[in-house]
Parts: sequence; C-alpha cells; structure tokens
Amino acid sequence: MYIALQSLVTMYGNLLTDIRIAKETGHAGIEINGPKLKRYLAQGYSLESLAPLLKDLPAVGMCYLQDIERQMPAEYQSLLKECEAICVTAEKLHCPMVQLLTGPLDPAGKYQGLTGKSSSELRKLTAKNLQAIGKIGKEHNVRFFLEALTWTPLHKLEDVLATIDAAEQDNVGIVVDFWHLWDSGATAEQIAKIDKDLIYCVHFCDSLEPWGQRGTYEQRGRDVWTGGGRIPLKEWVDAVRATGFDGCWSCELLSPKYWELDPWKTAKDLKTFLEYLQV
Repeated sequence: MYIALQSLVTMYGNLLTDIRIAKETGHAGIEINGPKLKRYLAQGYSLESLAPLLKDLPAVGMCYLQDIERQMPAEYQSLLKECEAICVTAEKLHCPMVQLLTGPLDPAGKYQGLTGKSSSELRKLTAKNLQAIGKIGKEHNVRFFLEALTWTPLHKLEDVLATIDAAEQDNVGIVVDFWHLWDSGATAEQIAKIDKDLIYCVHFCDSLEPWGQRGTYEQRGRDVWTGGGRIPLKEWVDAVRATGFDGCWSCELLSPKYWELDPWKTAKDLKTFLEYLQV
C-alpha cells in the first residue's frame, strides 16, 4: 500500500507546486491533473522538463478521458483520438494509469451519452468502447481505472464490474472511489468481494449525502472534511483491505472551504488520517 497525492487536495496550486507538496509531505507518488498539465505545456514548457521532478516522485495516474461511452461516429472517433493522445502523454511521463469517466460528465450539456438506455444496453455499448480503449492503452503500456460518476446512467458497482468483465481487457479496472460508490448505493460488503486484481487504485473521501442518494454534477455533497461526513470510513477502508489490494491510495477533497487552507498542511493531515485508518 502506498499513498499518492491527488490534485483535488491542492486544487489551486499549479503542477510544479503539487509535485513539491507531494514530496515535502511524504507522498509516494502523484496523480497528474490533466488541466494543470495542459496549462503547463501551453506556456511552452515540455514534458521532458518534468522528468527530473518526477524522478523521485513517480506519476502513478493521470486524469482523465471523459464520456467514454460515446457512440455517434464523430464522437466515437474523437474518443479514440483523445485516448491516443493521453496515452502518448502518459507513456512519455512513465505514468502507468489513466482515469476513465462515465458520462455525461455535464448532464446539462449537449452530449447526453446513453441516458435512457437499459442496464443491459449500458453495459454492452460501454464494454464495446472499453475494448477499443484497452487496445490503445496496450500499445503504450497504459492501464485504465474506470470511475463511474454517480449522476451518470452507468453508476452502480455491479453494472460497472459486469461492463469491465464484458470488455475482456486485462488493462481495464476500477478505482474504488468512496464518494461515487457511497452515493450510488454500494456497500462495504460489496467492496470486500471485488477481485483485488480489478482494483487499480482507491480514492479516499467522504460525503454529506445519505447513502444511495446519488449526488449531482455540482458535487456539493463533497464539501466536507474527510471524516466529517456520513461514510463509515474505517469500515470502507477495511473492506478494501479485505480484498487483498495493496496498491495506490489517494485522498480527495472537493471542498472550496478547505481549499482555502494551507495546502501543505491539508495534504499532510489527510495522509496521516488515511494511514491511521489503515492500522
């Protein structure tokens, strides 16, 4: 088990600041934030310039490829093109994993994804896309962890696992994200039964919302210090550990209130709390 810094803890910092905070607070790796990386590159800096900074702090994951169930021809081709681009970037940074998001990421947007489809259709169509995504990843030594957003049609843990099974790609797994799974009605008992080889990482966070309520795109139910919400965190941590998973964990904090605090202290305190719960 090791803990990587996730950029939702240090939202307002730039990429280099995130790397520095991760090192100075004792994290074993970092999840690279896609928008922060794009900002860095847009100013003329190169991927190669990050190599010495990541020498002692490996990039363990990168976010994200969104709306992965796109079906219309133009949308589907755009998905594959975006997948290729992010995999090329991940490979150059020696980053082994890329995050996948179910959609629509923005329910109010033009793209509506598979809204209205049956569970069987959701699984079948998404699995087809995961097959293509997985094959692209293999060309670049990249694995993918799927995060099923709780407000999207494909959000139930059992459907996600069935979809991954149907895709038959050994480089596609899941992230056990506490907030999305709690809000989607998953239980600790279900989590404890997941095949450990399907768990690629864990996002440790809390929720203000009751179990199974399904939070919205605005994610206001995440505006809480981890440990101050409704998720029985110790029970869920123990459930993950019961699977035998011993990989990457990271803390998330989608809270405008706590983003205003010292990000060094926030990163350190959340890491310490997670370590405490794993004893």
